[in-house]
Amino acid sequence: MTAGRIITVALGVCLSAGCEAPAEPVSQPEAWDQDVALPLVEDLNPDPNVLEVNLDARLGMVQIKPGVQTETWTYNGSVPGPLLRAKRGDRVIVHFTNHLPEATTVHWHGLQITADMDGSNAVQSPVMPGASFTYDFVLPDAGTFWYHPHMNSSSQVGYGLYGPLVVDDPADPLAVDDVVLMFSDMSLTKDGQLQAGDESGWFGDYFGREGAALLINGKLKPGLKARVGLPQRWRIINAARARFLKMKVPGTPLVRVGSDVGLMEHPQTLDSLLLAPSERAEVIFTPPASAAEGFAVMYQDPNRFGIGAIHPDEPLINLQMVKGGGAPMKLPNPLRVLPARDLTNAHHRRIELGEKVIDGVGYLTINGQTFGGEEGHHEAHAEPMHLAYVGDTETWEVVNGTKYDHPFHLHGFAFEILDLDGKPWPVRELKDSVNVPAGETLRFVVTFDDRPGMWMFHCHILDHAQLGMMAVLQVRKRP
Repeated sequence: MTAGRIITVALGVCLSAGCEAPAEPVSQPEAWDQDVALPLVEDLNPDPNVLEVNLDARLGMVQIKPGVQTETWTYNGSVPGPLLRAKRGDRVIVHFTNHLPEATTVHWHGLQITADMDGSNAVQSPVMPGASFTYDFVLPDAGTFWYHPHMNSSSQVGYGLYGPLVVDDPADPLAVDDVVLMFSDMSLTKDGQLQAGDESGWFGDYFGREGAALLINGKLKPGLKARVGLPQRWRIINAARARFLKMKVPGTPLVRVGSDVGLMEHPQTLDSLLLAPSERAEVIFTPPASAAEGFAVMYQDPNRFGIGAIHPDEPLINLQMVKGGGAPMKLPNPLRVLPARDLTNAHHRRIELGEKVIDGVGYLTINGQTFGGEEGHHEAHAEPMHLAYVGDTETWEVVNGTKYDHPFHLHGFAFEILDLDGKPWPVRELKDSVNVPAGETLRFVVTFDDRPGMWMFHCHILDHAQLGMMAVLQVRKRP
């Protein structure tokens, strides 16, 4: 399941009509999120409905380990890149310039925008060193999203190229102070410098590279202040190349309210949160009375290879408690209403995740084909191998025929999960990324609105995508 084991006790968040709001508002502690604050970027446009910014990719010195400066790949000089924040319906203009030593692009992960602005190598020519490109799109959905390269992506993301994008809903029903928590990992040498992105060669490609430095907003074990009983809304993004994030607050449940694309239909109370690479979640965290002395948010071994947890829990965020407290809040239930899906005339598509050996080397496949082709280039077809039409609703059956999990990501379109191995999905939500466990089958439904073009889908263990587990869906207008 995407977000961990469901439990039934919620502390500090009331889902019933009998909940009472505090008599007087209580604010978060002063500078409560200062240690995890993300850099901002100047809005060049005075129109309140337009966010226009300059974004550049360049090498930069960043402190990851205490007292050590590490040359990383950055957006605007920081890791993560600046927080881009706008509201649903706004126009976003990003003047992007590449100052890196190799070509790159910017993919706007999870945004349902036009294909020419998606930033993948299926629709955009590389932005070469010294060159620029302007991304220009409208934000159709509220939610927590992110941006990252879509060329040599495992290396570039691993070097530090990723950043958050939050789209606010003017009608958001949750009046809770929020903070973005962007998780990633980084592979560093003993002296605190970046390891090569292709370190360990094919072995790293096949199993996925995981760095030992676990970062929240580019920092090791940053602090966050809180008050007993006063809720916070955490917008959590897993920007790691291959590492799954399993997060637990000891003795305290997390109430998941948001998914990849906005709020879920109903809240979900969890004892831990599990996010595959590229997934996002919005959770309500309410510090319990037992946390008066402070405690830590823990990273737990997610047991990605199914061999049992072998690494001990590790602190991710140090929580500092401040005197004064709040009272339980009343969450609306439902959080949003998702329209019913009519599957009467839905088309069916089967996607098989597999692997094959070519000249003694193991590759990963989608429907038996490797992206890039067996000779290292994209295989030409008279018709696209994956073709869909504007206006169609489809059910996708994603079959994982391998021995390892694969986080499946579809560009440009949000989907609703129907079931996993025949078991109904526990909550209605809109996703663009979801883990497909080894040997299991996941089904979802997607509708292709009027945005024709070339859209990629792939495993978001980025090393796996580069090893062949990636394909292109062409969405056409019907003749």
